Amino acid sequence: MGDTPQEAVLIGTASVSIAVFVLAGLRRMLSLSAAWVGLIVSAAFLASYFLVYQKVPPFPPIGAVNKIFYISLAGALIGLAVDLADRPRLTTWAVVLQPLAAVLYIGQSRLTAAPFELVLAAAVGMLSMALLRRDFGGSAGEDGVKRMLLLAIASTGFAPIALLGASSSSLQLCLMFAAALLAIVVWNLGSEDNPFGTPAFLGGAGGMLSVIFAVTLITRKADLLALAILALVFLVPEVARRTGWIVRLRNPFARLCAFGLLCVIPAASGAAVAIISHGSGFPI
Repeated sequence: MGDTPQEAVLIGTASVSIAVFVLAGLRRMLSLSAAWVGLIVSAAFLASYFLVYQKVPPFPPIGAVNKIFYISLAGALIGLAVDLADRPRLTTWAVVLQPLAAVLYIGQSRLTAAPFELVLAAAVGMLSMALLRRDFGGSAGEDGVKRMLLLAIASTGFAPIALLGASSSSLQLCLMFAAALLAIVVWNLGSEDNPFGTPAFLGGAGGMLSVIFAVTLITRKADLLALAILALVFLVPEVARRTGWIVRLRNPFARLCAFGLLCVIPAASGAAVAIISHGSGFPI
């Protein structure tokens, strides 16, 4: 798509965003269960992957990049099954353990060469998902929108880190997915339905973490300091909940904007560190 990388990003981002915006709107107008939104989040990630790599990977997949697609797809299907079973404890276990499974699957070629790296990546991934799963201090609908906003900002923050880590495709995927999440958010503002069901955790957030694992563990050119700063975005909900000042804002839109601004701080800081550490012109 497009004659240049910039055009490809713009066309792909617009295509995915419009598609998920229409799907989220139809879901809202037809009064379908909010569980469908989680599937739309997963579909947004899978569609972004397809547009970036122009293929559905062969099965069984060979190589970390191909495995990302099936990690997200399996996560979406497992998430749907867990939601249909209505087993909250099973949901918690699935959300927390998925990063461990993703790290072992993506980094299996490095199990003997760098086991500590895999352990550390799995621990950070599991902690990130656990923090994303925690109560944000608002209603179910508002917390779901905040989770989607946090994931969109984190994806955007990782995009330049991925590019400077020798993965321009990951940059495109991150930006497309982030824009798609924001398009879905529009239809959930002011709704009490939770738009971030288990498929969104496993297929969306899990897919995004898999991209980070692939760039970090396989490409091994990501700026680890920038990545550590970016990871602080997952602590924002805990900080906001404990300080309580966002909760005290009466307007829901104001609470969402304040939360988003807090998330931008670590995301933008991580991206800035990566760009500054690169030491030359930004390659795009």
